Amino acid sequence: MFGAFFGNYLLNKGRISREDMQRILAHMHGEKLKLGVLAINLNLMTAKEVENVHNKQAFQNKYFGEVAIKEGYLTEEQLQILLEAQKSERLILGQAIIDEGILSYEEFEEEIQQYKKEYSLSDEQFEAIRDGNIQVVARAFLLLEKEEKSQQFYTDFVTLFVKNLIRFVDQQVSIDRIQRTDTLDYKHMISQYLIGDETFFIGIASSSDDVLLDLAEKYAEATFETFNEYAIDACQEFLNVTTGLFSVNLSEQDMEYVLKPPTYVANAIIRPQTMLYRVPVHLSQGTINLVIGHLN
Repeated sequence: MFGAFFGNYLLNKGRISREDMQRILAHMHGEKLKLGVLAINLNLMTAKEVENVHNKQAFQNKYFGEVAIKEGYLTEEQLQILLEAQKSERLILGQAIIDEGILSYEEFEEEIQQYKKEYSLSDEQFEAIRDGNIQVVARAFLLLEKEEKSQQFYTDFVTLFVKNLIRFVDQQVSIDRIQRTDTLDYKHMISQYLIGDETFFIGIASSSDDVLLDLAEKYAEATFETFNEYAIDACQEFLNVTTGLFSVNLSEQDMEYVLKPPTYVANAIIRPQTMLYRVPVHLSQGTINLVIGHLN
């Protein structure tokens, strides 16, 4: 999860191209994380200290940890933490970016700090991204207006939505800040209503055939020539399964909601009268928008 979140941050800043991003993500699996990159990620060493260790290793037949302890940068306990976390997939992206020459150690460290600052992430929230704690991540990114009473509803649904994307569609999923919207204008809109004490509108919106086609093919485990009626059905089924499971979770909390069948609208334009939000959801092939809220 960290790779997807931080990678999309760098992509949006123009520090990395989508081609580089896709290539790096494709080669992340099975790689072994270097202790220097891991030490920077866990704030146990600075980039300057890591480079100093590497420089000394060039003249010594010693492991990174040995030199770091000798120089006083790490304790034995901290080295053990690094060794235990070394195979963590969530951090390998940083190493790949450095190995590709896209960022230096110093630039990588600086971008990590800028990322936390830009999104106002606490240490706990940043660690949640690194550890794949989706619910904590959802709370951090879903900052709603004070008058919005459905904060927990949105947080729980986004959490489930992301989990299902990771489970059925794509391991590299990240989200951006929730955004209130007055107008939705998308080429494709798959949506349904969840009706109970309140009526919620939930949808998947995108103007990209390719992103939705990829979602449909991976979810259905099938190949479609184009984003046709079969691909649309697959996307509707994904939304329906997710929203259906969510309604079951609500019923277990004694909140009864009726789920309407999903619908598809091409070239949809929606102008809500009340509060409607969109959450950009980044996948390997591009971005979709989770739409959630009230139309009137």
